[in-house]
Amino acid sequence: MVRALLNFTPALSKGLIAKGVATLPQVRKAFENSKVVISTGSTTSHIYRELVGKWPEGPLACGMVTGKGLCVGRGMTDFLGAYGHAKYWYFEKGAPVQTENLDEVLAGCTAQDVFIKGANAIDFLGHAGVLLGMENGGTLGKAVGHVMAKGMHFVIPVGLEKTVKGSVSDHAREMGIHRLDYCSGMPVGLMPIAGKVVTEIEAMVQIASVEVYHIAAGGVSGGEGSVALLVKGEKNQVGMILDVYDLLRKEVVEEKVAGPAKCADHRWEHCAAKNINYAENVKKGK
Repeated sequence: MVRALLNFTPALSKGLIAKGVATLPQVRKAFENSKVVISTGSTTSHIYRELVGKWPEGPLACGMVTGKGLCVGRGMTDFLGAYGHAKYWYFEKGAPVQTENLDEVLAGCTAQDVFIKGANAIDFLGHAGVLLGMENGGTLGKAVGHVMAKGMHFVIPVGLEKTVKGSVSDHAREMGIHRLDYCSGMPVGLMPIAGKVVTEIEAMVQIASVEVYHIAAGGVSGGEGSVALLVKGEKNQVGMILDVYDLLRKEVVEEKVAGPAKCADHRWEHCAAKNINYAENVKKGK
């Protein structure tokens, strides 16, 4: 057996997870022969790149964790106000279809189709959760009924940097836009979700059938949010991962995600009432 200890920054992790997701049999089959719906996001933009061969255009992230707290991405606010959900990417037999009618897209999906949505949290049991910033649940609120009722393939890419202590389900019961009194950023809810969770570990298992251990996390000097992973397997298996790692370091760059919306422009009543930084941000034009 051969062992390799590799450090993944968030950008490298997203690239690795994207390669794992893109090679899942259910994703490949649906992309080539059926339908794939991808909720926009920083991680899913890497999946788009793996499937299509280029970066997507337009706003990538809806909800985001920023230096000033939880927020909505700049460039997404007008779309959210008009449609009640974030932008998404929709493919039929590998061809992109431009449509903003998410209800119609989901109504036409079946158990053979795939819905991909990134998560904001993953707990020690591997259960994932998504933060909800819109009172109607946004994209997930519209999609989850179709996905679960029809038995669609629900793929959930999430980096290990988003590991939380305790249970996502337990945490979700304490959350909610109307339950929070104060927040550094916008108030949100938390929804536990069930599907095929793909972290860096599942991605490497999918790519090379190796054993992977999450041994450390964090960093400084450009390594913030990193995870250290021990990879174990036969020489050729670990060699495949080393090749992927080298490729990621050469090709993957940080996705071009627009910054957070300005509080001065995005005057959401719940954020104005509960965000402890709101008045200061508006005063400074942030």
